[in-house]
Amino acid sequence: MENARYRKNAIMAYFFYVAVFYAILIFNIEPFVSHAATFGLIGNILAFPMYWLGLKIHHGDRRWPWIWFALTGLLYFIGDLLWAYNEDYLGVAPESPSLCYLFYLLNSYTCCCAFICYIRQTKNVDSGSIFLDVFVSILALGGLLYRFILQPLIADESVNLFTMFFHANMSVIDLALFTGILMIIFGTAHSSFYTKRTLLLGLSFFACCFVEQLSLAIEIYELPVATLFSPFWTVPFWLFALTATYPDEDETEEQEITLLHKRLGQTIDYLQKVIPYFLALIILILVGPEAIREDFVFSLVFLLLFVRILKIIVVHTCRRRTCESKVA
Repeated sequence: MENARYRKNAIMAYFFYVAVFYAILIFNIEPFVSHAATFGLIGNILAFPMYWLGLKIHHGDRRWPWIWFALTGLLYFIGDLLWAYNEDYLGVAPESPSLCYLFYLLNSYTCCCAFICYIRQTKNVDSGSIFLDVFVSILALGGLLYRFILQPLIADESVNLFTMFFHANMSVIDLALFTGILMIIFGTAHSSFYTKRTLLLGLSFFACCFVEQLSLAIEIYELPVATLFSPFWTVPFWLFALTATYPDEDETEEQEITLLHKRLGQTIDYLQKVIPYFLALIILILVGPEAIREDFVFSLVFLLLFVRILKIIVVHTCRRRTCESKVA
């Protein structure tokens, strides 16, 4: 009960921080708006008490994922601290390569270590039944990242080697994390999956991948919307910290697991089936039919989806004939 009350207060505090941040940006409140990067550090700081609570809740080997997650948040905070110092007090945004980018790179590696530690403690993952859906989703997302993130960098001769490595590193790691979280969300047995902690962790990784790729897209295409997302750059690491405050799966009551499965089980199943088609629709809108035919990866995505549709039709037809024969 005490931990639940603490989580509620932490959520309210973060929503209050976001509301105040947007008020500063909208009403151009000085001197805060001129030091927005420094004010944004509050989002990082709000996560640390939850990391500390999480390390107290978990014991033994179960603590290791949250140690890595806490280190992830700390490294990102140091990177943001250096960035804020350069941008707000020196008046110049850091250019690549810089010490800020080094901490962002280390942060991505520790996030991978945290995920590996967590997934090693996850049991009963059935990868066979979800392989095609996950493979098509990753193939589609990887093709999009290459075409719209990495390919423009390769074509830009002004981009130095470190910047190229940094962006490629972020895209590859995010793709790997996205693969892993799909495996957990769609392939883990209900008995160990349907807990608030695992659901929240899935949301955390999704937010991490989305925010990092969004920031890369803003930088590559020089989009004038970076300020609008300033309050949300720290959301993934705050979500990781919030996840740490939930107990281990084997400490979760069976009644709670059953209730969550009843409420969300069918939605998760539908989501697994819809994601590949949703990504294919994104490809169709952004790339177009002609470019899809000329791109091997995108063509393979649509070919596999066509095979998947045929499989569904065949299975449905066979079941219908079986039912009709039983009735006859």
